[in-house]
Amino acid sequence: MRESTAAGCDRCGVDRLCLFGRVAGLRIRRIRTNRGTPLFRSGERVEALFAIRSGCVKEVDVSTGRDGTIVNFATAGEILSLQSLACAPSRTTAIAVESSFVCVVPWNAVNQASLSAPRITRELMQLIAKAGLEARESLALVRDKEARQRVAGFLLNMVARSQARNVSTCELRLPMNRDDIANYLGLRSETVSRCFTDLARQRLIQVKAKRVQILEECELRRIYSGA
Repeated sequence: MRESTAAGCDRCGVDRLCLFGRVAGLRIRRIRTNRGTPLFRSGERVEALFAIRSGCVKEVDVSTGRDGTIVNFATAGEILSLQSLACAPSRTTAIAVESSFVCVVPWNAVNQASLSAPRITRELMQLIAKAGLEARESLALVRDKEARQRVAGFLLNMVARSQARNVSTCELRLPMNRDDIANYLGLRSETVSRCFTDLARQRLIQVKAKRVQILEECELRRIYSGA
């Protein structure tokens, strides 16, 4: 990982974090991490808050086997989910899915800055809590659902997250590959590809490499609900 300023803050969805930094006089370190590079590993002490400015980072529970289980994807404008608000050992490993720019805020600096800017600190804590809630809601996609429902729910979740960042949702760019999506949804990679092909054949989505255009969002919702 190396420090960089190449990704502009105007393209980041975590604008409240930057406001917090300016008001509290907090220096936010900006780093670039290459594809496949871990931000931290399971068992290591997590001594900072990580916000994704651009790119994508996956969080992997390595306790489930050799390859581990992906429990969350954090995309641009999102914060990595946390197990603790202190320097506690992580239960997951965070790995860059693609070349990504990340803002890093040490927890001790957050604690010191909270004394001078309590209102902004409360907003920051709400942002962190929201990240944890979104991760849990995303995991609910794979519970008691058929394969097509899981894939439809995954796409709808990505749409909702884009809407939360005020990004046009006509076309999604999925930085993760089919293997990662399959791991996350608890499916085989071939099954995920077949579901994408099936949805495209029904003209509900249009797929071109990593870009997916949502053509019939209402119909995807119907599939996800099991109707």
